Amino acid sequence: MDQTLDEVNKHCSEHVQAYASCVENNEKTWKVDCVDLRKALTRCTDENVTLMKLVRLNCQPIIDRYTKCLNANSEKPETCMAPLRDLYECTEGVGQMLEKMNRLKDKRYRGEEDAGKPGVVE
Repeated sequence: MDQTLDEVNKHCSEHVQAYASCVENNEKTWKVDCVDLRKALTRCTDENVTLMKLVRLNCQPIIDRYTKCLNANSEKPETCMAPLRDLYECTEGVGQMLEKMNRLKDKRYRGEEDAGKPGVVE
């Protein structure tokens, strides 16, 4: 997760700061007033942070359930722990899948580099 946050900050820090500032300055109306900034941040992460894009692609129904729960229970968000747990499990699964894909890609890349070198068994 830290790596993902690092990637978001690396590629989308201006968007993160603008959105956070908007939310902070519009405590009661941020859901309406900051919607364009949220969309811009989402677009930036989708374009620049692979894990975020994969999470959105694979976990969207769970994200929607969690968002719906939060909207319906804005005074008691703790009632949304079950959908939050489901979202956590989905994002962790996507993260593990991406790690496995990257390891396979690295192995294949290293294998291609080593092919044909003396002492390297193929």
